[in-house]
Amino acid sequence: MDALSPKPFKEAARRAFPFDMASLANEAALELSSFADDTYRQRSEPSDVKGQMVAIPRRLHFIGLSADTDGLSNLNLASRCLITRATDGRLRQKAVRSIIEHQSAWGAPFVLMLLGEYVIEIVEDIRDALPVLDQSVYGNLVRENRQTVQRLRARATSYWDAYYRQQYPQKRDYPGLQALHEMETWAA
Repeated sequence: MDALSPKPFKEAARRAFPFDMASLANEAALELSSFADDTYRQRSEPSDVKGQMVAIPRRLHFIGLSADTDGLSNLNLASRCLITRATDGRLRQKAVRSIIEHQSAWGAPFVLMLLGEYVIEIVEDIRDALPVLDQSVYGNLVRENRQTVQRLRARATSYWDAYYRQQYPQKRDYPGLQALHEMETWAA
């Protein structure tokens, strides 16, 4: 890659947000680029945000960014959204806790995507935050992304079956599936 071509992280950061959020996305790309590992293979999950396709990174690898520092709260909201995709689960959890009450259509996919993951503490945080989430924002997101929600449900079911069946003998009690079910009722 030559020095003039866009770095993979910066491009991934820009594509993760709708066009009208370009300045915030660019700010996040600049803010996090010194921590981003551009050698980490980046794949994304498509998401429709109010009729606009974005590409939410599946994982981003950050070097030198720690959940133990208070500096995360000083980062802009778009940066914290991107950190929910970190390879470090503690970073993902701290980031989602800092954005979950923000009621924006462009931030909601970052919360939703975490429901198909294996870190139970993150999934529980989201399930516990359901009462404060904007039902119209998440209902619209689910309606616009039915296939994504089906994939998330399949992943959550798989993680329940592999790791949490003992803790939650009834599949319907698994926090990720509870949260997805609730969001799907908002979309009805």
